[in-house]
Amino acid sequence: MNDSSQGEPPEPLAEASGANGAATPDAADGNDPPAPASPAEIEDLQSRIASLTQEVADAKDLARRAQADLANVRRRSRNERAEFRSRATEEVCSALLPVLDDLHRATLEVAKTTERWDGDENNHPAENPAERVVRGLHEGIRLVLRRFQDTLKRQGLLEIEAGGAPFDPRLHEAVQEVPAGPGQREGDVVEVLRRGYLLDGRVIRPATVVVASAPPEDADDAKPAAGGEDPGEGSGGPTTGTAPPGAAAETLPT
Repeated sequence: MNDSSQGEPPEPLAEASGANGAATPDAADGNDPPAPASPAEIEDLQSRIASLTQEVADAKDLARRAQADLANVRRRSRNERAEFRSRATEEVCSALLPVLDDLHRATLEVAKTTERWDGDENNHPAENPAERVVRGLHEGIRLVLRRFQDTLKRQGLLEIEAGGAPFDPRLHEAVQEVPAGPGQREGDVVEVLRRGYLLDGRVIRPATVVVASAPPEDADDAKPAAGGEDPGEGSGGPTTGTAPPGAAAETLPT
């Protein structure tokens, strides 16, 4: 080996930028640092931000309005369905009320017949086949009536309590007045001519009733003495201060 070649100093390393092509930080991206935005650009950006913010607020408001409208539509639809169902139920129940009245009348008439038989001491049900048939018919009508009433009650139909109750123009329809009897007060319902009914708390038919009126006053107390004549005159009883026969009657001083 050549000793001179071994004793030569090493060559200096090239600059990093020249050796591997790496650039300084400024040269790494190949661009100069961004220049500060001008006031016009800042104002434009702020305007765009404000515009987008307003658009977002409008979109949110529109969504809230759409949700409120949808809720109103659902509520209106639900109310309309309930009203339609109520009207349909009212029409059906109103059409069935005459049938209900007929069943009540049939039960009452058959009950009158069985009551006459019960009051007859000479009656023997075992010897009277017709009575057994009528009593069975009575029980059958009562059963049908009770089931019919239960079915209508499940639909919201209730009978108005009228007998013995005070007259209420919202529930009752008075067609006659009779003097109040013992234990009755003026304005009490003394008789129900036709039953009334409520459907879900609304009157679909008022009860037709007879109402007690004030008892008549005593005729002697109500009619005063006419012409200033003494009530005792002409009755044969003694009177005080009466004029002798043939003389004009004088009014007693008070």
